[in-house]
Amino acid sequence: MDPVSLALAVVSVTDLCFKYGNRLIGLCRQYQSLASDLAEIILSIQAAWIKMDIQLKSLRSLCDKLDYPLLLLYHDALTLLEAKLAKATDSFQVIQRKNNEAFHVHQKLKAVYLKRELSQTVEDLEGWQRRFDPSWYLITRIADPDVDRRLRDVRRSQHTHPSSSTFPSPAARLTWMRESIQQISPQSLPSDSDGPNFKDAAAVSSGMYRVEGTDAYLSRLNNTPRRVLLDPANLHLGHAQSQISPATLRQNIRDLARLLRHVDPSTFHLLRCDGIVELPTTQGNQFHLLFEIPQNLQLSKPKALRSLLPHTGNGKKCSLTQRLLLAKQLAHSVMFVHAAGFVHKNIRPGTIIAFQDDTSDRLGPSFLIGFERIRRAEGRTDKFGDLDWEKNLYRHPLRQGLQPEEIFEMRHDIYSLGVCLLEIALWESFVNFDSRGQVTPWSGLNITAALQDTDQRRGAFAVKERLVDMARDALPSLVGERFTGIVLACLCCLDQSVDNALWDPKELQDRDGIVVGVKYIENADNVIGTVTDSHDDYTGAYISINRSTSP
Repeated sequence: MDPVSLALAVVSVTDLCFKYGNRLIGLCRQYQSLASDLAEIILSIQAAWIKMDIQLKSLRSLCDKLDYPLLLLYHDALTLLEAKLAKATDSFQVIQRKNNEAFHVHQKLKAVYLKRELSQTVEDLEGWQRRFDPSWYLITRIADPDVDRRLRDVRRSQHTHPSSSTFPSPAARLTWMRESIQQISPQSLPSDSDGPNFKDAAAVSSGMYRVEGTDAYLSRLNNTPRRVLLDPANLHLGHAQSQISPATLRQNIRDLARLLRHVDPSTFHLLRCDGIVELPTTQGNQFHLLFEIPQNLQLSKPKALRSLLPHTGNGKKCSLTQRLLLAKQLAHSVMFVHAAGFVHKNIRPGTIIAFQDDTSDRLGPSFLIGFERIRRAEGRTDKFGDLDWEKNLYRHPLRQGLQPEEIFEMRHDIYSLGVCLLEIALWESFVNFDSRGQVTPWSGLNITAALQDTDQRRGAFAVKERLVDMARDALPSLVGERFTGIVLACLCCLDQSVDNALWDPKELQDRDGIVVGVKYIENADNVIGTVTDSHDDYTGAYISINRSTSP
């Protein structure tokens, strides 16, 4: 299908979604007073539709501005939504006909029938929304001022909506993020949403507790019971080989904090930033990002992924479902950082935290932190490093050592993601600590000889080759072929090989990074597609990693 035809197809399927969605809401209103528990379910459907309605209107207005890969992604996603809305409407009408044929059916029995059907509708719509939201934010990467104008038009049309004054709409959040990314004057932002400021250190309680396995701390805002997480953001300031000035670092941190103020934690598994504080440390004053802990996690204890992984055979096992969900969350976190125009440069189990209830064995939601070396993708990079093998393990061979050979780019983050995905799939900590506090590699890695190689570059590539071999040999029987393919694609992301499903020469012409972003979503959906938990079944993932992204 050519681009013009595809754009028209997106408009057509969007109109069908409006048709079935509005019909579904109309049917829901007829039965809202039938039973109290039914009213709650109907309210969930209405809330889901409000968000979808805004996103659909935004997409419809932007169709002619979207690149082919993004159009293809949205077309398939909306086709799936149309099917779900049509199914829900048909089910509703079937029950309605049965009630008309058997008019003596008791009201409570009607409510039972409806509750069963509507509960499935809520599950379908919320599941679709979880999968669609990450791709929605890829619009932030389209470098066209007309996109901003059209989003503002959609926002103005929504001001009459009853929910617009309470919560930011998807169009509003997307507009704020685009403004943050483009570093333009945020004239349309509310006065209390113009980005986090540098706060006085007195805003944070003096009681600070280290999050196990990380450089972050838990604390509280003064005079409130709210817990916050303090994430150091300039640990390498003042490094003898640093080429980044303090002023540039401050600007990078400010830009990132402003962007993260508008992030949705449940979508991208990044915590919302409420400001920046400068605190004294043993290394001098350091900037810390002040992250809000979601209300539903205030009583949970955050732990680094490193602390959750079994060490030398000890520790709790984690189900396949939980591991794959953790992988999906991490992939979405990295995708958002890249879509926003940043590189993380520090992805490893020590910068991934999960909130876990001590009364449960299940993993809670995870979040990517550790923004100590964050910078804009197009900004000047440091070409200095360290000799810590436990950190180099997560770095591409060309980014290791005291003087890395290559300037950092987004694919170096993807390589780090691949190492983490391999570790999550195997559910073994690649880095262990003995009784004396010495750091040693997991015996299953079998990389001791490579680490001791006097030729550091040769040793680094030997470690990479070992990781690729482990993924090929061990993962298919553990997590399946699709997840294995994702891990290999990440580990080989800079290689022109059969294992690199992400490589495409057309990416060199991808000015806005849309192709790479779409492929990220495709890979994340493949991870989701392998999850078969009865409560979170994403078996019908709607994007294939092997689908062509060109017309």
